[in-house]
Amino acid sequence: MNKTIYLVVFGLFFIRMGYAQTLNNYEKYADSLFKVWDNPNKPGVATGVIKEGKVIYLKGFGAANLASKKPITPQTKFQLGELSKQFTSLAILLLEEQGKIALNDDIRKYVPELPEYKQIITITHLLNHSSGLYDITRVSNVINGTEIIRTQAKALELIAAQKTLSFIPGTNFSFHESPTESVLMAEIVARSSKQSFADFVKINIFESLGMKNSIIRDDSNAILANVAEAYQKEEDKDYMKLEVRSGVVGAINAYSSAEDLAKWYLNFTNPTSDLGYLVQKLDTPVQLSNGKKFIYYWGEMAIGREFTHPERGLPIFWNFGFQGGYGTNVFRYLDQNIISFVLGNSNQYNGSLAQAAIVPFIKDLYPLPANIDFSAKKIKKLSTKKLKTFEGNYWFKEGYASQLFVENDTLRSKWLFSEGHQTLVPLSDDTFQQYAKMEDTRLFKFKKEGDVMTLSFTYNESRPDIMERYKAIEPSTVALQAYAGTYYNTDYATLFSFRVENGQLVASNLNHGDIVFRPTKKDVFTSTSMFFNALEFLRDNSNEIKGFIMVTDGIHHLEFEKIPL
Repeated sequence: MNKTIYLVVFGLFFIRMGYAQTLNNYEKYADSLFKVWDNPNKPGVATGVIKEGKVIYLKGFGAANLASKKPITPQTKFQLGELSKQFTSLAILLLEEQGKIALNDDIRKYVPELPEYKQIITITHLLNHSSGLYDITRVSNVINGTEIIRTQAKALELIAAQKTLSFIPGTNFSFHESPTESVLMAEIVARSSKQSFADFVKINIFESLGMKNSIIRDDSNAILANVAEAYQKEEDKDYMKLEVRSGVVGAINAYSSAEDLAKWYLNFTNPTSDLGYLVQKLDTPVQLSNGKKFIYYWGEMAIGREFTHPERGLPIFWNFGFQGGYGTNVFRYLDQNIISFVLGNSNQYNGSLAQAAIVPFIKDLYPLPANIDFSAKKIKKLSTKKLKTFEGNYWFKEGYASQLFVENDTLRSKWLFSEGHQTLVPLSDDTFQQYAKMEDTRLFKFKKEGDVMTLSFTYNESRPDIMERYKAIEPSTVALQAYAGTYYNTDYATLFSFRVENGQLVASNLNHGDIVFRPTKKDVFTSTSMFFNALEFLRDNSNEIKGFIMVTDGIHHLEFEKIPL
């Protein structure tokens, strides 16, 4: 061996030794991080870390079953919740590549039981989350309370009950968490392939990628092998077993293991097959017909339903899935070629573990600090008189009301029902930033045209939420009585009764307890309900109340008619 070759081989030997030592040190770090979960008497987690196209950490901790004490391993299956949607989008891309569907097909070609809307909804609209269809989870909440949708047939029935679209497909985005489009895509996969969705995904995706412990569960009574049971624990109480009793597919009910997810996520950085390269298309941003992208508080959405945004200046993709006690988080650092994910089987798990697992590799790479340094910002000095010009109540069209007020020479913001408030720091004559010990930037920009004051709120790079200042009203108890009565929606065969109690308007039905509404503008009320944020009452030509329109995230302009006494 000549000297040059010897030095090269000798150098490579020490590089590999150094890399092995680095991985060994990392394993010690990760083991200590997850040690708290390594308890046979408690639910736990499974985790995987991929660096530069190689799996460097793959382990399970805690119990998959508290009764049998069966441990969680990298092969243990977990419900993925919303992360199931990525397989649905891939199945659509795969069918298009096979020539079995076209993305510009009318979805009624495959699901003819849907109403014939004024505008055509195409598969592209489903893939790009711009269909104009309601969020069926919210619809189900309205009708059935907290009871989940149990069958695919019921999910399709709820979708088909919507007679009018929220907007022209392709011109706006549906609510960011809506499962509706994914459920429809799964149905299109099944009908166009002449296979069940579960079988199509198993044969064409899971088996093709060697994901032996992954399955789509389309029967809630099916018994799964080697699965982590889900648990919930409330303070000072024992663990309670939870069950996901739903056969809905497309949006939830994919089960996978840490070992299989590692195989899946390797395709985003190191594909080895045509299918692997197709997986990478899931990072394509969703967009409207005019090319506009969907940028929400969480970042820019992709057709694989992950979000991308800078994490302290580093570009990442991230997503989460929470379903019936299961929790999953994934973070993909693009420039650093690092992927981390954690699956949990109790409500005590949260996504911070997946981030913490890769701290040693990224902690010194962030170009931005963890917290905003307001002392380094150029703060605009505004008089109290100037600050007071921004005071008032502001209304967001999705059904939220905010109140701005000046206290101790500082402009502050609070939601209408909340007790706490946020401090707003002036950056210019009309732009403020919320003071917070975090890297997220929340900007409030005011604009006045004539007598109308609007507030544009952005969260990092999100599209702006436009709020309009309004004059708050406080109707008397007598005036509130005009809204009392029973209201019925024919599409979903559901009703709400309104009454006045202790000077407040209160709604309820058989599946919901009391929902207290607070008046904002004329005939407009808001609440703290997650599924029923706000409503606007409608009047007839005689100025009598004839019904109301529900205004909430995922449901736009659902009309209820007042039942005559």
